[in-house]
Amino acid sequence: MKTLILFSLLFLTTITNAQGNLVKNPGFEYEFVNWQGGDAAYITPYDKKTGKNCAAINQFVGAEWKAVDQTINIPKNIYALEFSIWIKSESIEEQKEAYKAGAAIASFTNSANKEIISETFAQVKGTTGWANYKKTVKVPDEAKKVRIMLALAQTNGTIYFDDVKVTTLSEEEYIKQNTPAVSESEKLSSAPKLFLNGNFEENLAPWNGSGSITSEDKKEGKSALEITSDIAEWKAVEQISDLTDGDKSLQISGWLKAKNIKQGKDSWNNGMIIIEFKNDKDHKAQEDMVAATVTGNTDWTSFQKTFTIPQGAIKYRIMIALSNCTGTLLADNIEIKVSK
Repeated sequence: MKTLILFSLLFLTTITNAQGNLVKNPGFEYEFVNWQGGDAAYITPYDKKTGKNCAAINQFVGAEWKAVDQTINIPKNIYALEFSIWIKSESIEEQKEAYKAGAAIASFTNSANKEIISETFAQVKGTTGWANYKKTVKVPDEAKKVRIMLALAQTNGTIYFDDVKVTTLSEEEYIKQNTPAVSESEKLSSAPKLFLNGNFEENLAPWNGSGSITSEDKKEGKSALEITSDIAEWKAVEQISDLTDGDKSLQISGWLKAKNIKQGKDSWNNGMIIIEFKNDKDHKAQEDMVAATVTGNTDWTSFQKTFTIPQGAIKYRIMIALSNCTGTLLADNIEIKVSK
């Protein structure tokens, strides 16, 4: 009888998700069916977002890793996946390392179950109401599966998860979703593309790359950029802007902060901000130049540096990066001044 009930639940969860969501039992309506690690969590009908249940994890001491997970087979010829989840938190403690928080993580693996990349698509601390978190990730080459981990990652507190969703995107859909909307007046305008939102008050627009916005640790205003990695890889955001005829020099200034940044195998593998001058879309006017670096643990540190614009350069690219190192890099109030 129990076998029949379990089979029925598995069948129902499969049918429930046939219309786009790759996650089975996404709202924990059937408790931990299709999920692993249920002994680290519990089901509650009282603090759910929708339906009759949600999953919760709590711990008061120990700051251990506690999580439930589900591994999904990635359909063939899928360009990208969109991850979505609703999360609520209560008194999640701030730890020294930024990644120690309530989190939802996607780990892409190859056919041998070896991890290719890991992307955090939600991270919370403190006490929050129900909020929806979304992130679109291009499927890495060779990726066959993605493991969804819902965790209280080495910290204490309580976290609730509901309505986990993973949907597929074609290349066309991915490009459309990640291309900022342009008004007709902007399309008709021939004005140069200016450097914008260096204080990150408008989220990440028009920056591109793997970063997030934090309101918990900023130099000024209401937010700052945060880039975190627990593996030594290149992780960065960037913005490309236009130069105009007669531009001679470019001054860049701002603030950087390091949290437990551990230098990679080479001396330049730190948190940094880099400038690249370009002759056109595909060719550099000269080699990339470093404007500032930080490593270890620092308070907010100001920097300012002036560069001579190479002859023939028509664009410049600003990159804020963890260069093949681990830890957390914060940036705020990045300003550009171009002189003739």
